[in-house]
Amino acid sequence: MELRTLRYFLAVCEHGTMSRAAEALHVTQPALSRQIAALERELGAPLLERHSRSVTPTEKGLYLRRRAQEIVGLADQTTADLMHGEDIVEGDVFIGAGESEGLRVIAHHVRAFREKYPGVRFHLHSGNAPDLIERLEHGVDDFSVLMSYPDVDRYAHLRLSPTDAWGILLRDDDPLVARESAGPADLLDAPLIVPERHAKGDKLTGLLATWFGERAPEANVAATYNLAYNGALLVREGVGRMLSFDGLTTVGPGTGLEFRLLFPPLVSVIDLAWKRDVPLGDAARRFLGLVRERDSSSLGAHRPNPNESEYAAEMDDRYRAMRDGNETEHDLIEA
Repeated sequence: MELRTLRYFLAVCEHGTMSRAAEALHVTQPALSRQIAALERELGAPLLERHSRSVTPTEKGLYLRRRAQEIVGLADQTTADLMHGEDIVEGDVFIGAGESEGLRVIAHHVRAFREKYPGVRFHLHSGNAPDLIERLEHGVDDFSVLMSYPDVDRYAHLRLSPTDAWGILLRDDDPLVARESAGPADLLDAPLIVPERHAKGDKLTGLLATWFGERAPEANVAATYNLAYNGALLVREGVGRMLSFDGLTTVGPGTGLEFRLLFPPLVSVIDLAWKRDVPLGDAARRFLGLVRERDSSSLGAHRPNPNESEYAAEMDDRYRAMRDGNETEHDLIEA
């Protein structure tokens, strides 16, 4: 299986017809058709369904497309890394991330890095934790921004300075809007919408189950989500209240939504992870050096005000200031 043939196959999938793909590749249509047919014979399976005016990938074709994207991307990245000399830093850096305020910090670092090395391009991929780990494992991404502790035997990691604060997304007519924060008992009288990684069937799991404690079995899980935008649509329709990180959804006047932090406070740490046994390319290695230099990885040791009302107001003010860039994240984690 040649790299050129994989590029041909990806072009056919992208353009949907042999003729348009051949035009984009600057080859003749019969030559392209022969290459695809030879690839199907080599793999022993049909990769495309031929229709009168178009072609679409078969189930095995969809699998090959995903793997081909990984292989071609890695080959292009390797070529770029090897071709660039010491004096000129160019190439590509691939970063996978979920929905998190941590990506805001990464964005700041990307801007600073490109001011110094404008020839470096960054590619961001959004996904859930299993998807991000798979891409990291197969060398598709250089880094992953993970909201959990990575496997330290396989992955090196750098603790990023911000943390993600958990809270509850509500309709603006929800009675909980009158409260400054929400505790476990407050969330048992209405359906909940939770991240899919924190639920199994109708039961909470992981960090959220720990936070609810012995009352976790009483939680009414009505729906799960993997994108906060989609979960917020369910909240607007009155399906339930959504447990999520602060800052992922626009709230306030005109949105129909409000957000309240959890109390006792619940936060998730954020790690920038990369494979231990895979050398980073020059651009990725330099980017990691910049992140190390600019990002303080120390966690706050200050215990906030124990008074619920004052603490909720303090947390709310600080996280909103942090989102607006007026304050760095310090002393926001319950010690």
